Amino acid sequence: MLLKLILTIFCWFSVLPIIYGLNFGPTYNLIIISVYVALLFVMFVLSRLSTKLMVCILFLGTYLILSKLPNQESLLKAGNFFIIFAAFLPSLWLLRSTAMTMPSVRKTQKLLSELISSKVLSGIQVTSHILGGVLNIGTFPLLSSVLPKNTSNKIRQAAGEAAIRGMNTAVLWSPFFVSFAVGQLYLPNKSAWLGITFGLFVAFCFNLLSIRYLIGKLNFKDAVEAIACVKPIFSRLIVLAGSVLWVGYFFDKTALNAIVIVIPILVLFQMFRRPETLKLILNNIKNLIQNSGDEMLLISISMFLGSILSGSVEIQNFIENNIGNDFPFWIMIVFLPLVVWLLGMIGIHPIITSAPILSLFAPLLNVWEAAFLMQAHLIGWCAGTSCSFTSLSVLTTAENFKLSISKLVLGPNLIATGCLTVIGAIFLIILNYFL
Repeated sequence: MLLKLILTIFCWFSVLPIIYGLNFGPTYNLIIISVYVALLFVMFVLSRLSTKLMVCILFLGTYLILSKLPNQESLLKAGNFFIIFAAFLPSLWLLRSTAMTMPSVRKTQKLLSELISSKVLSGIQVTSHILGGVLNIGTFPLLSSVLPKNTSNKIRQAAGEAAIRGMNTAVLWSPFFVSFAVGQLYLPNKSAWLGITFGLFVAFCFNLLSIRYLIGKLNFKDAVEAIACVKPIFSRLIVLAGSVLWVGYFFDKTALNAIVIVIPILVLFQMFRRPETLKLILNNIKNLIQNSGDEMLLISISMFLGSILSGSVEIQNFIENNIGNDFPFWIMIVFLPLVVWLLGMIGIHPIITSAPILSLFAPLLNVWEAAFLMQAHLIGWCAGTSCSFTSLSVLTTAENFKLSISKLVLGPNLIATGCLTVIGAIFLIILNYFL
């Protein structure tokens, strides 16, 4: 839809100066907020029925919690809080559009397709994890193409499940996911980055064990061959991740802001380096903008309403009367991922459950404790999107690998993510106790 494309690009480019540190005054921000609200309305009209129901439930729940409607100041504050996503998600789409044109990505696909059948599943999971840390769900179309057309349903099913495990566990450590951006909005900046170090270890253990017990025998040689598939693209991933970390550290930016700053610059460099890809990149980003929307809608609405609720008298009274400053820390670590995972199974996106819980618990923690809550949040997000009927990970995998959504949701990943949720929370509690 042309209107959706125009509004998305307008909001994207209008938010960029704010992220770069320029201040054009409240009127400028108000115009962006107004246009972005119009874009979200268009996305709401074009969204799936399940998304419409979730949005309505969010507004209804907020209305029932608040004793009176928010004033203009609260609305503007919430608007300034959520317009960042008008640039963040399109930046990720731009990165994905560029990756589709890169020869190094095609070389990775070729290496993966050359693995023998007994090794291709572990290769898919490892490649999905490493590529997924940057490309997110854009990983699935790339990996599905390496399977021959005559691949059996059994192998295709196992490949799709492996791809989901690999990509979704990248959530545990990668700043290129919405989950990290959400956590960083509620938790101290330093704690969010520290939470990533825990995530690297948890992701390594989960992938190692799931490959061993869900795919089959895994030895050192097989692991090396699987990892070698991402060798052509690895240097590009290091440059991208390093650039984001450098900008975030030296300019004191959140990962969300650093990604929005870095990606357009690197993509422009790639366009100048390989001008023949310009038309293809622009065509890719156009298609992604026109075919996306539900995720941006849910995230923006959740952030908007979450901002209003977190500053409301009702929520402050709830915290004081029901949680208080002495609420056990270990219960927070167990409660957050478990609730997000369980509600994810019935189709409730983690953005709806995780953000409000973070807003409740975050003010009660110091920086060190917040790092553990950050990783608990990422574990819940990973598990909740791995086995949900409404998850983009599951829907995209089902479409690209030609699989049944119900089989993906109710398959071995359900048990695997359940174990991740429970054992991951226990690990964080023990780690915090000894450290």
